Amino acid sequence: MNEVKITIPGRPVPKGRPRIGYRGRSVILYTPPETENYEKDVARAGKEACTSPATGTVEMEIAVYFNPQAKGYTKGGRRRPGTLPDLDNCVKSIVDGLNKVAYVDERQVTRILAERKIDQVERAEVVVREELKGTSPKNVGANSFAQTP
Repeated sequence: MNEVKITIPGRPVPKGRPRIGYRGRSVILYTPPETENYEKDVARAGKEACTSPATGTVEMEIAVYFNPQAKGYTKGGRRRPGTLPDLDNCVKSIVDGLNKVAYVDERQVTRILAERKIDQVERAEVVVREELKGTSPKNVGANSFAQTP
């Protein structure tokens, strides 16, 4: 795999904080269902685009598209028009969803370029690119990320 382009349809969902639940006398931590479902959608879209996971280091370009007129998020879980989720939490959901699909382990991701854009069609567009052999963050110039191998 040199480069894979993945489009995830629908509104990008930010990674939710772990929740605490009780099963009998035991305390359990779980991921909120909305986040879990979105990560499954990301994995499904990744499986359609990727033939096998990358084994070397990878870099990612992530663009999340939001419609500001659609319902947005607020801190208390209520929704209000015009508010958008944090970009870093959306990136976390996408990176976790592509784990074991586009790359073997998320520790392989050495660089992420992410941006939030406005569009009528809400989606996330991801490019996963395997880094060239012999390059490392120390000896790679700032412009090399934009170049296609």
